[in-house]
Amino acid sequence: MNENLVREVILSFREVSRKMHQYLAEEASKQDMTTTQLLALSTLKREPHLTLFELADRMKLSKSTTSGIVDRLVKAGFLKRSRVEYNRRALNLELTESGEEKATLTYDVFFKRLEPILEIGEQDLLEMLEIHQQLIRILERGIKE
Repeated sequence: MNENLVREVILSFREVSRKMHQYLAEEASKQDMTTTQLLALSTLKREPHLTLFELADRMKLSKSTTSGIVDRLVKAGFLKRSRVEYNRRALNLELTESGEEKATLTYDVFFKRLEPILEIGEQDLLEMLEIHQQLIRILERGIKE
């Protein structure tokens, strides 16, 4: 096995991830938000009406950390909480109109900024996506949850 090649691939992923996070942080900052708050909004935009536990699970965060994020988003007027009919102890989270606008605006700008990636070419991007999915499957086999 060529350990140097594996190392270079992993370092490359890390650098791409760091750059993406940097872009997202810049866009979130322009909206007076943290990246985690923005990711919470975008998660709820994709999957409306999640509970706190479900949102924490989707974001791979603890329930207490997610609770703090939700508290700040509710206070800012971007989220509202309501009781789940079938489980009175669970809270349903829903974007407000303001939260919907904030998530849409920030992500539209973020992805517009990433359009130069299309210079790579659709076929190469599709191949890269397939390789990423293979790597994820291989890595998941070694993770004990």
